[in-house]
Amino acid sequence: MSELADHFDIRPIAADDRLNGLSLGDSKFTPLKIFLQKHARTLEAQSLARTYGVFETGGAKVLGYITLVCGEIVADPDEVNLTKDPAYRYRHYPAVKIARLAVDKNVRKNGLGKVLIELALGIAKDRISTAAGCRFLVVDSKQDAVEFYQKRGFTLLGTQTNLMRSDPILFIDLQKA
Repeated sequence: MSELADHFDIRPIAADDRLNGLSLGDSKFTPLKIFLQKHARTLEAQSLARTYGVFETGGAKVLGYITLVCGEIVADPDEVNLTKDPAYRYRHYPAVKIARLAVDKNVRKNGLGKVLIELALGIAKDRISTAAGCRFLVVDSKQDAVEFYQKRGFTLLGTQTNLMRSDPILFIDLQKA
């Protein structure tokens, strides 16, 4: 990873960034590519999402990205209490949500996905949760990515409803991360 780290920069996307050229392989990832090319800048400008791109050092090629939004976990209080605090009786748990994450197929397995999750964790813990109530980092994962997130410390929300979803919710408790 350290060898690869010398060859990329991670930063918020800018209006003049060239956001094409991301090769994701399988057509099931096409919506991730379309989002980056056609929607990320607009949502950025409207403060509806923040997208951080992984760019080749000194170049314009985008190697991956992560998009973060404010979110929440809505849980049935009879099924789960995520904070384990009996005084917290609300169904809504404040969170930062990973809305999208993608890494170019040519650099997968080099740790960029892990780096992007670490970036999200850092932003959630160091910036957001210190300024406003925010307890969790959350993602609605595709079924085939659940293991990827679990290997990086995410816990699958164990409700029956969630386990049956095509995009189950996983989370990290920021107080324990």
